[in-house]
Amino acid sequence: MNRIAQGMVMVLLGAAALSVTVTSQLYLNYVQAGFRPFLIAAGVVLVVLGVATVVVDLRAARGDADEEPAGHDHGHGHDHARGPGVSWLMLLPVVAVFVIAPPALGAYTASTADPAALADDAAPLDDLGAGVPDGEPVEMRMQEFVMRAWTDQDRKMAEWDVRLTGFAVPNPEGEGWYLARLQMSCCAADAIVNRVLIENEPEPPKDSWWTVQGRWLAPEGDIQEIRDHRFEIEEITSVENPPDPYE
Repeated sequence: MNRIAQGMVMVLLGAAALSVTVTSQLYLNYVQAGFRPFLIAAGVVLVVLGVATVVVDLRAARGDADEEPAGHDHGHGHDHARGPGVSWLMLLPVVAVFVIAPPALGAYTASTADPAALADDAAPLDDLGAGVPDGEPVEMRMQEFVMRAWTDQDRKMAEWDVRLTGFAVPNPEGEGWYLARLQMSCCAADAIVNRVLIENEPEPPKDSWWTVQGRWLAPEGDIQEIRDHRFEIEEITSVENPPDPYE
């Protein structure tokens, strides 16, 4: 790979980073929203460096051509400008973004991963339903619901109508199905699953998105020993995939 090709690869890499952050929200399939400014900055830097590399090498080649005497042997002269052939592997991320465009993690990950562990900073229950009109369901993130369920030793949350949104995941053990959301700290590689087990509603298509309203079926015994909390649906509505597939 010569210097001009190296510059073009950098331009393509920068363009790929900018295309998934500036013109779309595809980057949310891989990293948290907070990384957007850094991805944009990296894309701009790569494009600028790539263009500069191409321009400098073209000028150098033009200068060498102007100074080259007649009859000069063209069999050598620019071998130093070449990089290792493995450099072409840098094109793989470009192909992945523009051709393959891997989707966000979904039902397969949620069905094979262990549920999220209990967080030390799980939200207190005192503010549950604050500001919600009487008779209205409490809108909760899946992560918040699961964390509260693991800390609600008095089963207070079982008295509340709750609304959750997530995607459908088959239960490998065959009993009911899961409504799940994935949670990531940095990127898709560290994603963990938050999910509830639903047994009173027919299983919808895998990876389809739903908003459900119902109640937590409080378990008996040690609540923190529960692997999957059960949720009884009263209403279910299909929804389009949210802009950010992760919580």
